[in-house]
Amino acid sequence: MGFDLGHTISSVSKFALRTKRRIDKNDESNIKVYELWLDHTYRTYETLTKDGYRTYEFEGKKVENRKFDLIYPSKYKDELDKPIGDVFSITPSSYIMNEKAYKILYPYLKKHSQIFKINNNGTIFYVINVTDLIDCLDYDNSEIKCFPSSGRIMRVIKYVFKIEKLKNVTIFKLPEFPKAISYVTEEFKNVVEENNIKGFKFKEL
Repeated sequence: MGFDLGHTISSVSKFALRTKRRIDKNDESNIKVYELWLDHTYRTYETLTKDGYRTYEFEGKKVENRKFDLIYPSKYKDELDKPIGDVFSITPSSYIMNEKAYKILYPYLKKHSQIFKINNNGTIFYVINVTDLIDCLDYDNSEIKCFPSSGRIMRVIKYVFKIEKLKNVTIFKLPEFPKAISYVTEEFKNVVEENNIKGFKFKEL
C-alpha cells in the first residue's frame, strides 16, 4: 500500500478544522457575563449644577453636540474619606474614566461605545456611552418579571443569554434597558483586574 501524502494532509486538515470548531463551540458556551457596577468603596462625583447629571444620560445610541456639566468629587461627609478611583459614574447609563483606565480599556470599548474626551477644569476624563445594544436575552429560559399593565420588563430575576450573539463582544447593553447599566464579558473583567483599574465591580449572571 503506497503512502498518499495528499490524502494524509487532507485528513489532518479536516481533523484540525473539526477540532477548531469544537474549541470555538466550547469557547462560546463558556462565555461568562457580568453586570458592570461601580465599587462604592471609592469616592463618587457630582455635577456642578443641579440638573447637570442629565448631560451624562444616554439611551444606548450615539448623540451629537453633547456639552457636559463640570464634575467634582463628592463633598458629602460619608464620601470624604474614600479614595478616588480610576472610573466612576454620574448616571447608570454611562461611565467616566481617567487617562489610565481609558488607555488600557480603549481596545475593548472602541467597537461598542461612543467616547467623549472632556476637559474638566484642567483634568482630562473620558465619558463612555455604550451603544452596542445586543438582543441576546433568552426569554424562554430567563426568569423575568413584567409590569402587569403594559407587559414591559420590570426586572430580570435570572438571566440566561443567547451566548452565540456575544462572540467577540466585551461590553454591551440590552435593548430592553438602554438607559440602565452595561454588561461585560469575562475578557473585559480580566483586563480590569489584571491592570488594577479601580472603581468597577462585577456581578456574575
